[in-house]
Amino acid sequence: MPEDAQQRLQANLQSRLRKLICKGLGYLDLSDVGTASQLEPALSCMKLLIERFKVRGQLEEACAAKQWLRLQSLFTAESTTEQPQQQHHHQHLQQQRQQQQQQAEAGSKSESSLIEQTFMTGGDKGSSKGGVYSPNVKFRSNPLVRNTGQDVILTCNTCGIGLRSSWVFEYLGKVSTLVPTNGHPTCGGKYVQTDATITLRLDITSNLDICPHGSVTNQCVKCGGSRICAHKRRISSCPPCLAERRKAKSDTKGK
Repeated sequence: MPEDAQQRLQANLQSRLRKLICKGLGYLDLSDVGTASQLEPALSCMKLLIERFKVRGQLEEACAAKQWLRLQSLFTAESTTEQPQQQHHHQHLQQQRQQQQQQAEAGSKSESSLIEQTFMTGGDKGSSKGGVYSPNVKFRSNPLVRNTGQDVILTCNTCGIGLRSSWVFEYLGKVSTLVPTNGHPTCGGKYVQTDATITLRLDITSNLDICPHGSVTNQCVKCGGSRICAHKRRISSCPPCLAERRKAKSDTKGK
């Protein structure tokens, strides 16, 4: 079969499949927790396809735009018709997943920073809406944080969806692009740079808090930061502390 004929056949099959999906979803109550949980893998995949296209342009410009807009309207209806109890359930599960990710990848993060990231709500909360990152109000008010107006393109290391960030943290002449600590919640991936020359910095308080002595506060000896040991050194590089931990680990294995 000629290549152009194959492409027409594929487009026709995809169109028929989208039509069938729209029809099937129209008969289902997507606001029902049980139904939504059973369909979550398929729904998440379709939502990701829509999000990925919207990063590049308007959904109205897509091929078969009518069908994609119909799917989007079904997802919108799903989110607007959920009962408060169901919304609370979804939000609680989402917060648990985000908290587990943060704990696994940043075990040394202080408890206060973790609570701040998980429970900040309303207008104070950071946003990645529409594929554009914006830090929360507290970080935007940090004198070392500014908006350059020039977007840096990031990509999710799991699904490949893009994110634009024009916010940077600048200190002692070094500039780092700010990225959301919780990554891409939809798939659980993390945003990474497409340009190896760009340095990224997670938007957590411990990363952006510089003390009067010119150091990250939790690593400052003079401030007695949380990462400073009794020997007035950084815990991660203090020889006595490292030796003590190795000994404790060896004793545990011996038992």
